Parts: sequence; structure tokens; C-alpha cells
Amino acid sequence: MRDLSGSGKLNRPCLSWTCMQPTAKRWARLGRDNPSTMFHTPENGVCLSTFIVARRGNSALVGRPKDHRAWPEKGGLPQGRAADLDKQGAWLLPATHLLMDESPDHAARRIVREWTGLQGTPRFVEVQSHVRPGRLLRAGAKGNHWDFCFVYELRARALPRLRPWWSEMKFVPFSEIPDMNLGRGHADILEEAGYLRPRGRR
Repeated sequence: MRDLSGSGKLNRPCLSWTCMQPTAKRWARLGRDNPSTMFHTPENGVCLSTFIVARRGNSALVGRPKDHRAWPEKGGLPQGRAADLDKQGAWLLPATHLLMDESPDHAARRIVREWTGLQGTPRFVEVQSHVRPGRLLRAGAKGNHWDFCFVYELRARALPRLRPWWSEMKFVPFSEIPDMNLGRGHADILEEAGYLRPRGRR
């Protein structure tokens, strides 16, 4: 074992939790029944979300949310936020927060079948991590908010039957999406996954 400290002593591996960084400096959660090894989430929160890029040719499916109680029930948005987006005429990719104990794959299938009414099995594309200033979510907040996004692709054949929590759904060419009023971070998802050209190169 090499001496990495300069003390002349051998560095022996530490096999207990006492050698870890304190829980205020690391992310680790082993469950609510293990308080000594549980770390709180950052002050401005962490979101685990699954996004579906439903493609038809060179177009992607987007929807305009409607003020409906299904949004919080299905893990998508608070109903008030959905109402705000409805008034703003904003568009969203089909997406949802993961429910407790739900896998990203299950969330992707849930979005496809229940949330949008599409057919087929979504294909995993990648995981993305986005860090945003907390003040963008909450006035006066300090620190960052973390988004961990599981991105899936689905080849769609037709526009699905409109569900009651959507005002409208449509396929939009990728080339037109940058000019749309798209929900927070949704354009970032498409850009990082390679569906949109980077904003500085358009």
C-alpha cells in the first residue's frame, strides 16, 4: 500500500462508515431506517424524471397541458403549475417525475401507455444531469437544484387520442422546436441528446 499522505506511514483501507466524508458533504441515502448513514437532499431539491422523445420522422410529439387533477396524481406537475402553463400556452415533452420505488423503465412505459396513449416500447437513450440555480425555482433561494433525467425514444406512427389532461398534442419538426414556448429544461433535454443543434450553432 502506498503512502499518499507524506507521513511515511502506510495507508490502510478503511472499511467502516466512520472514514467517509460527513453526511453534510456527500450524497448517500440508505433508507429512512438508517439515520446515521442518511443524507438530506440539497436545500433546493433533486428531481428524478423520465422523458419520452416520441418521433415521427423528423418531428417530435409535444403537448400543451390542461388544468387537470391528473397532473399531481401521475407525478407530472402540481395542478397549479399545469394551470399556469396552460395559460401561458406552453408545450411539454411527455415526461413525469419517478414515483417512489419506480424504475425509469417503468416510468417510460407509464408515460407512453397511460400519459400519452401511444403504442410501442420506448428505447433507453441516455441519462442527463442538469444543475440550475435554485433562485429560478424559488425567489431568494441559494444553492443549486439538480435534475437527473432518463431519456427514452419511441417511434410513433400516429397522433394519439387526446387525453383529458392535455389541451392539444401535435408532432412538431425538430427545426421548429427552438422557436416554441417549451417547458423549463425540455429544450435542454433535446439538445443534449442530439435532437437539436446546440444553440450557439443554429
